[in-house]
Amino acid sequence: MCGVGLILSSPEGFKIFQAIRFEFPLTNNEAEYEALLAGMELARSLEAKHLRAFSDSMLVVKHFSREYEQRDPRIKAYAIKVEDSSLSFDTFELSQIGRQNNGRADALSRLALAETQNLTGSIYLTEAKMPSIEKKECLEIRQGSDWMTPLWNFLEKGILPPDRREALKIKYRASSYMIINGRMYRRSVSQPLLRCLNPEEQRQALEAVHEGICGEHLAGRSLAFKILPQGFFWPNVKADSVEYAKKCVQCQLFATVPKQPPEEMTSVLSPIPFIVWAVDIVGILPTSTKQTKYCIIAIDYMTKWVEARPLSTITEEAAKKFFLEQIILRFGIPKTCISDNETQFIGNKFRKFLHYFGIE
Repeated sequence: MCGVGLILSSPEGFKIFQAIRFEFPLTNNEAEYEALLAGMELARSLEAKHLRAFSDSMLVVKHFSREYEQRDPRIKAYAIKVEDSSLSFDTFELSQIGRQNNGRADALSRLALAETQNLTGSIYLTEAKMPSIEKKECLEIRQGSDWMTPLWNFLEKGILPPDRREALKIKYRASSYMIINGRMYRRSVSQPLLRCLNPEEQRQALEAVHEGICGEHLAGRSLAFKILPQGFFWPNVKADSVEYAKKCVQCQLFATVPKQPPEEMTSVLSPIPFIVWAVDIVGILPTSTKQTKYCIIAIDYMTKWVEARPLSTITEEAAKKFFLEQIILRFGIPKTCISDNETQFIGNKFRKFLHYFGIE
């Protein structure tokens, strides 16, 4: 395992520091080429048009100027890739710099092999899984449709949906978007242009920000507010962030469980189980077997245990039988029976029944 470092600097003095850790074996010259290609790719992703590159490897510089001949097949492949990448810029220069003047890049290469927690927030660390010359170039093909398709069709080809209301909506929304080099961006009032993401890129952005190398396993809204300043956008970013955070396994296993109850705590109405019961009758219900279309229910005030029985008729005898068989014989004689004073619970027979057992 080895590492390289690169520094990208703008004419105004803005600098980006990047350390790259390679998880495959390579020689010193190949590492120099990898650093150069990574810097060119970073500059191209920032829409740079003019690039001046400096390297302390005389071999890399002489290969690019064709003063030296490339004999090793891998080095030759690296040199060809550098030439192809240089065509992405309007102007590109590669110059040699002395090792004594390249101390910061050398320090970054050593930091690439350090532990992640030792890196400061101003240094970006990336890991390379395979050599650049082995990566297959692929064209981006827009297949299917997503939320960007109607906007893309209007901005690029002037095509609008046939429905007049939808067409007006697309026209209104399109004023906030623009296409640059085959990418759609959204204009923002207080931020730079935000790159619009398709569904696959949305998933990658959520994964990288939530649980990536610098991920903090943020909750839904915080996750969305961290994605937007990174320069990415899609319409449902807040809702998708909330759903993604809910499905994170690590968050479910190790997140702090809130101890605060969801509502204000209330006193327990009954300190002893099966002492206070509330009874009521539900109906009329759809007629079932044995012509039952009512239901008598009793709930214990402390445990919230429910007892229920279907009834075909609602009489005092039925209420008496239910209370005897499913309350008294199963849980003992309660102290209090609470009802809404329906006829079945305030008649003489039911009152005498409760008085016989000493139930209020």
